[in-house]
This record gives sequence, structure tokens and C-alpha cells, in this order.
Amino acid sequence: MTVAAVVVVVVVGAIVLVSRSPSPTPVGRQASKRSVNGSAPPTTAAPSVSTAVCPLTGTPAPGGVVPARPALAVKIGNNPAARPQSGLSKADVVFEVPIEGAITRLIAVYQCQGAPVVGPVRSTRWIDVQLLEQLRHPIFGFAGGINPDQALVASSPLFDANYFDHYGLYHRSAARYAPNNLYVATSSLWALDHSTTPPPPLFRYSTSAPSGASVSTVASADLGYSGILEVTWEWQASSGRWLRFYGSTPADGASGAQLSAANVVIERVNTVPGPYVEDSEGAYGVHSITVGRGAATVLRNGVAISGFWERSSITQVTRLVTASGKTIELTPGNTWVELVPNAASVSLTPG
Repeated sequence: MTVAAVVVVVVVGAIVLVSRSPSPTPVGRQASKRSVNGSAPPTTAAPSVSTAVCPLTGTPAPGGVVPARPALAVKIGNNPAARPQSGLSKADVVFEVPIEGAITRLIAVYQCQGAPVVGPVRSTRWIDVQLLEQLRHPIFGFAGGINPDQALVASSPLFDANYFDHYGLYHRSAARYAPNNLYVATSSLWALDHSTTPPPPLFRYSTSAPSGASVSTVASADLGYSGILEVTWEWQASSGRWLRFYGSTPADGASGAQLSAANVVIERVNTVPGPYVEDSEGAYGVHSITVGRGAATVLRNGVAISGFWERSSITQVTRLVTASGKTIELTPGNTWVELVPNAASVSLTPG
């Protein structure tokens, strides 16, 4: 066996250990596993969930009632032609993940609030199921993808809301060029599934100021995803928010307002090449390994808390802990989770 062959076997073997792998033979899309119904889901509180706090933000629920509906995730483009995006400011959680071509894509997750326009909606990748299974049974809106990735979604606990199966719910904007012109309303996708079970919390929250050896005051964090993508989060004390930049350029949403977060969770992850070509340029996928343990930094309230992320399987919620094993608590509000490859640079500027 050649050295190249051994490397391929090792990489593919590592992927199988942490994922529900699709069949190696490309297969077509599978129908969504739950019944489709055009009426909107009920919005009364689920008995097992607090009627006061949103599970994905730790903030008071609208009207004092947590909507009785699952989490809803939408895959959104983040290449320069996809910006500015719509609907990100309304998301409870946004995951940023590296993909082929030295760029990232975003997974916006909604539960307590929605957005009338979200997008541009793009295709799925292997990492989506790896991250979203911790939300139990979320609805997942996306626009196709290579057959193995689509098959992975269809065989997972996620509700498959693929554009190519539900194209009547999505729309294209005449103001943009394809493929960066596909959009959807969260209400349209929630109407597909009558599940009344909200997701489990992904984080623990506290309004108390963090302290201890793992805490340091910072003004900004620079994430060097690649030579063509640098993401910066800068603390703005006047608003109590972390502001997002691409280098020194403000990252504005389609509304014109700069994207911001109450919390930014930076998770350092190992990445391996995927076994399939993902785009027309012949590039293989980038698989970020989110099971195991890795370094983590939590930005909140103008400080950085250093520690680790831990996760035993893709069905388990990721834990954030300090070196001593204490749970790292976030401040109530929206959160961006940055999956940064270990080979990439992360630098913090002291406050």
C-alpha cells in the first residue's frame, strides 16, 4: 500500500468515528421524515421548558412564554458575494464553520424569535449534522449539496427542509445573482413541522461578572481563518456588545446595522480533508472535528475566559469548562460560535 493510500484510509477512518457517515455510493435526496402541513405550529409553552427564559439565549422569553417549537437552523453563505446577509441579527446562535476555498459559511439558529428574510441560503456540508444534532430535532433549511451530504441530513434526526424538496417556500431576489440570491422566512420553515418541543440549552448563563485566573480583559479578538478571511470581534463598552468586522471593515447586515453578539465562543478544532469533492473547482471538503476536547476562549462583557470545549458524541451538547473543570457561563444574549482550525491564528488584544 502506498503512503498516500495509508493517509486516505486514516483520514476517512477518523471521520467515520465521529459521524453518521452516508453511504459511500452517492444517493439521492430522501423525503423529510415527519409529516408536512401548511399551518403554523402552536406557540404555547412546552410543559418541560421554563416559561420565562429562552433556551438558546438565557434571556426572558417574549411575553413570558417560550414558543413551543423546535430550533430552526438555516445554512447561509459568507463569501464576499453573499454579504450583507439577512436575518443574522435575529438568530439566537450563529455557528461559523470553515469550508473549502479558504472561506466560511454560517449556520443561523432560531427559536425564541424569527426573521421574515434569511439568507442567502446555501448548500449543506458534513459539519452541519455534526453541530445540529445537539439541538435534538431541529428543522434545517439549506439548498442542496453533494449527494453524500444530503443523504447524511436525510438520515439524521434533523427535519430535512431542503430547498429542492420545498422550493415553494423559498424565493430568489432579483437584486442578486445566483447562487447568492435564495432566501426564506423562518415562519415558512416552522410551518413544516408541528413538533412542540424546544431544544435543550446549549450554554449556561449568569449575569455575574466572571473572575479568576482564567479571565483577562480584552479589547478585541482576531481570527485568521485563512489568507483571505480575517474575522475580528471588537468590544464596545457603550453598547455592551462585541462588534463583528472583516479585518478592519465593519460586518454589516442587510439592514445596514453592524452584526454584533453578547457572547463569542472560539473553539479550536482539528480539521481533516473530506472524502468528496465539494465544488466545481474540484476542492475537497473541510471536516471540523467537534467531538473530543480542544482549547476554547469565551468572550463576554469585555473579558476573555480561557478554557476548553468538551463533547463525547454528536448527540451531546458541547460543554465549556475552565482548566479546573468549572463550567464557563455566558452572559444572557445571542452567541456566535467560531470553529477555528488549530492551524489558523487567534490573537487577543488586551483591554
